[in-house]
Amino acid sequence: MSYNEDFNAWKEPIEAVPNKAVKLPNQPVDEFVAGAETLAVEATKDKEALVAAGLTESSIDELTPLAGALRHCQAEWMSEYRARQEAQKEWLAVAPAAFDERDELLHHFKFAYRNHADVLAKVMRINEGNGRIDMIQDLLELAVLGEKNPAPLTEIKIEATRLQEARTLSHHLSELLAQANGSADESSRTKLMRDKAYTLLLERVSKVREYGRYVFWKNEDRREKYYNNYKG
Repeated sequence: MSYNEDFNAWKEPIEAVPNKAVKLPNQPVDEFVAGAETLAVEATKDKEALVAAGLTESSIDELTPLAGALRHCQAEWMSEYRARQEAQKEWLAVAPAAFDERDELLHHFKFAYRNHADVLAKVMRINEGNGRIDMIQDLLELAVLGEKNPAPLTEIKIEATRLQEARTLSHHLSELLAQANGSADESSRTKLMRDKAYTLLLERVSKVREYGRYVFWKNEDRREKYYNNYKG
């Protein structure tokens, strides 16, 4: 089966893992999965002896498809994570200019509406916040306010296209910030599914390794197949 098919077959058991039982990978997931797949090959060779000692056949048979499911989950998470990282880089690149544009528009608006008390009051309210979310909202509110009251802006040569660009920039930045924030806290259903799949596979890998070392305690060559060789 493909990794996607493995995931679909294991989706419900993976989702059913309680959040409090989730274990986080303590080694590169790709290396862990490769080790599990190798273990599956070795355990299949020794299946008769392992089952005779009390290990269930399913513990061995489930290694390969569950490894495939984990590969799928890892690929999904890495795709999302890289997209978040790119969003963070783009945010850092474009945010300074966006803040400058917000500040310039505020400067123009304060002058344009200096004799329009009701509109100026709205401009001053928009001027109150200085954070990232404030800046994004400010660009949108300035665009809306300017479009509703265009004459004073036209007098000082502020074009309608600039307001449209501020609206577009606000929308783009809101999406970008949502992605960029995700790269900082790593809170993601995709990551949780990866960790749950890892937890299920780890349980089976640990059990099979444990039985393998028990059964082949007098056979060093076979016993070595049941150790985790990760040196990280």
